[in-house]
Amino acid sequence: MAATSCTDEKAAPPPDHPCGTEEESDARALLQQIMGTDKYNTTIRNTNSKLLEKMTEELQKMQPTESVMSFSTCLFRPKDSRDGGEAFGIDFTWTAREGSTERRLPYKVSYYNVNGALGEANDVTTRLRVPCDLPGKLRNKSSQASLLAEASNTLDREGESDQKARDQQFNFLYLMTRKATEALGCENNPLKEDPVAKAYGTPEDAARAEN
Repeated sequence: MAATSCTDEKAAPPPDHPCGTEEESDARALLQQIMGTDKYNTTIRNTNSKLLEKMTEELQKMQPTESVMSFSTCLFRPKDSRDGGEAFGIDFTWTAREGSTERRLPYKVSYYNVNGALGEANDVTTRLRVPCDLPGKLRNKSSQASLLAEASNTLDREGESDQKARDQQFNFLYLMTRKATEALGCENNPLKEDPVAKAYGTPEDAARAEN
């Protein structure tokens, strides 16, 4: 009788950072489209636990009329890039939920409203504002703030239409921000629905849009 044996292999725990994209996922496909290649390097600037620690500290000392420090999480660079400045990076910070003080983006801008999460994008910068309600002693502070995700794009994307590129960047930032909301523990699960970017010409049009 042939002897056989088997072992129970436990699934690998999820990585302690918000920069990964799973095989065959929408996030992976979007990132490859943004990068213009499937060969890129990922730099992890802050793990989930560090992001939680630092963002919690900043939220606790945040005042309605003051800005707080932002934290970089992920930086993606093409492997074959000859220019070290070519990259796509993502940062997170807090902003006032009402009466946000950051300046509007310049030049040609597309505005978005996906399931109530408002965003904007030009050729270089993409932003997404997300209500993130935190538990316990952070409940009151978080109810007065929004999580602000910002992506910066210094990649050379010749031949890509501006609108298509902005839509790709917004959808990707939405998916990566979802990872951050999970790491922070947003009780309202604000980005549970998948993104379908529909661009509007003004922020007022985006704010009035029904999703």
